[in-house]
Order: sequence, then structure tokens, then C-alpha cells
Amino acid sequence: MNKQKKIIFLSEMPITNGVIQAQLFPILLSSAHHGYATEIMETTGRFDSQDSYRPEAEKKLINAKIGLHKINVPRFTFLPSILYFSLKTYGLLKKQVENKKKRSIILYARNYKFIPILLWANYFWHINFIYSPRGAYVAERKHYQKIKDILYEKVIGLVERLTIQKSFATIVETEQFKKHLEKLYGIDEKNISVIPNYWDASLVPGKNWNRAEMRDKLGFTGKKVIVYTGTVEAWYDFEKMVDLVAKLKEKDPSIFFQLFLKEDYARTESLGIFKSLPEIFKKFGFKKDDYAISSYAPCERYHHLSACDAGICLTTTAEFKTMMLYLKIVDFWGAGLPVITNKEIDAVAKAIKSSNTGALIDYADWENSVAKINTVKLLKKSSAYQKEVEKYSSKKILPLYLNLFEKIFDNPEFKTIFKNHAL
Repeated sequence: MNKQKKIIFLSEMPITNGVIQAQLFPILLSSAHHGYATEIMETTGRFDSQDSYRPEAEKKLINAKIGLHKINVPRFTFLPSILYFSLKTYGLLKKQVENKKKRSIILYARNYKFIPILLWANYFWHINFIYSPRGAYVAERKHYQKIKDILYEKVIGLVERLTIQKSFATIVETEQFKKHLEKLYGIDEKNISVIPNYWDASLVPGKNWNRAEMRDKLGFTGKKVIVYTGTVEAWYDFEKMVDLVAKLKEKDPSIFFQLFLKEDYARTESLGIFKSLPEIFKKFGFKKDDYAISSYAPCERYHHLSACDAGICLTTTAEFKTMMLYLKIVDFWGAGLPVITNKEIDAVAKAIKSSNTGALIDYADWENSVAKINTVKLLKKSSAYQKEVEKYSSKKILPLYLNLFEKIFDNPEFKTIFKNHAL
């Protein structure tokens, strides 16, 4: 084990958060198992609805000898959050990098809120970094109309552009997202890499798992279960999802809608949607025994999802939301579920067409495209389905991260700020 090579991960959410558990935890564990000294700095105080799972998460880190450092960041801050995150991270990070050899450390940050500290570390401490926007912040803000958002977009845009250029690699989840960033910033960067979201193969139920028993436990016996999982946000179209399931239920009364939800929300405009769900179900004629809302521990997601029959994810048609490969969708694939989604989500639409399993909805032809869904055909997997699903397995994706880390440590030329690039 070469403990001279250290990777420090900066997480914009607590280690208990479902997204972090699904997409960052496996990378952390792989890094540690590969022999790198591995640390994670988590922000606490935000998205903490699953903090009851902290003992289990911390135990995994301890067993893997991964260092954990906490940065308390309240949901609402006096300073812009991008400054608050970096200022709060600075002191902890400085202790980590003191007396370390050049190129012996890599920083990996998942969010735009860390970009000032990334640039600082690159310029003053000569540390290479990986940037993972995972959400197209500027792409999102440019669609807002408030003056503060427009100004914020311009400032953050300049800094994010430089961050992408100075990163050893900037990781995005789809080719569409990569092209968008290049167009948005007028750059053609070879260091923007597409590494998709993945499902965690280590958590998929084993051969001894009893699906029928799990279905009985969840009340699914005799039902065809369509599932939605994740947070309740404004960019997911819950009215359309409930309407669609209601129409399928008219054709097949055994259809049941299961929502595995967290009450966390990322944007203020999403506040209150969770509490409005019962009214939405009532609007479309659902009775109380036609749907269920519950949750599960992140490590148990495939045991719950695999007990369902199909996944659903309908989003708004805004460009910055249709360029994503949503984590919930790859989790559906990992659980062996076909997916119903709107055709604008390009990366998913291509996978559905390639595997010939799932259903694409055309909002412009809503009634007709929903009417075309045959639940028997929907739930029958094509011969190409498993091959398509395997592309998104952690067994395929995690080696890409390990290869990237090794390239950085072996890189003889170190990038310094303002070298070869200019604003």
C-alpha cells in the first residue's frame, strides 16, 4: 500500500445522504482498497434526513481506514454558499496538505461550491484536482429570472470555466452534458470526461434472497408495482407520473404506485411538494390502498426496488434537467426494472431504445403515448436488456475512477494556475 498517495474527497452532502451513499461511497471504498490513503470531508447540517444511518456509514469508513472530517454548513448562509463552503473547508484542508510532497495528493470535489478552494489548492499548494459538477449549476441558473441569479451565474460561470480548464479531469455523467459545458463556456476541453452514474453491484440481492417474501413484507403480493424513488423536487413532474399510473390502473387494476421518498429538497421552490402528494393522488382518483409512501436505508435500496416491477421518472422538459442520467434510473436498472420516462431525457431514451425494454412518453402526444403502454410487454425484458444494464454496473465504472487516479499520480507535468489558459 502506497500511503504516500492520498486522495481527499470533498462532499457537498453528509455521508448519510442517499446520493453520496450510492455514487461517492463506492469510489471511496475502492480508493482505500486500492491502497491510497483516503479521506473524506463531509458537510453536515444540510440534507440530514437520513442521519439515523450514520453509525452504519461511519463503521464502513472505519473498517476501510478512511478518515472522516466534518464541515458544518447550515442550509441558509449569510455569505454566498460557494464562499462559505470553501472558507469552512480551508482550515481542515490546510492541515491535510502540510508537509506533503508535490503530486502526492489529489482533491476530488463533487460540487461547484468547492471550486474556490480547488483553485487555491492548485495555485498555492500545487495539488491536482478532479472536478465533478454533477448538476450543471450554471446551466440551471441561466434559466432563472431573478437579478441575483443572473449576476451569480455570471460570476460563478467565470470561475467554473477556469476550474474546468485547470482540472486534471472534469467528470460529467452524459455526453450531452459534456457538449453543453463546452458550448456554454466556449471551450473544447479534452479533460472533460464522461463517466456515467452507476448501480452498486455489491448491494444487489444474492441468490438466496427471497423476492416473494420481500414483496409480501412490503404488501406487494398480487400487485404490479410501479416505483419512484428519491427526493421530491420541482424538476420531477409528479402530477404527470400519478396521471400516467392512474391511466395504467384503469387498464389493469392490479397496478400499484410505490414511492420511496426522502423529505430532503435541494431548491426552495421544492419546499412543500412532499406534503402535497396526497392531494395529487386524490386528484387522479387514487384511494389510500392504491399507493404507498415510505423510505428505506440506502444500503437496502436494491432489496426494496427489486421487489417492484417497473420504475418511473418523468421530469420537466427544461434543457438542464433532460441532459442528466438520473441516479434513480440506474438504480432501477441495477434492480432489474424496466423504466418509464419522458423522451427528452436523452441518455435514458437511447438506452431504452437500445435494450427495447421500457417505455418513452411524449408530452406533446400525452394521451396516445400513455395509451400505447402495454404492461405485459413493459415488464418483459428483451434479450438486449441485461447487456445494456451491465454498462452501468459499478464493476464497469469504478475501474475508470481508479485508472484516472493512477494517471494523475503518474502525471509528470503539473498544471499551475493561469498556465496555458486564460479567462
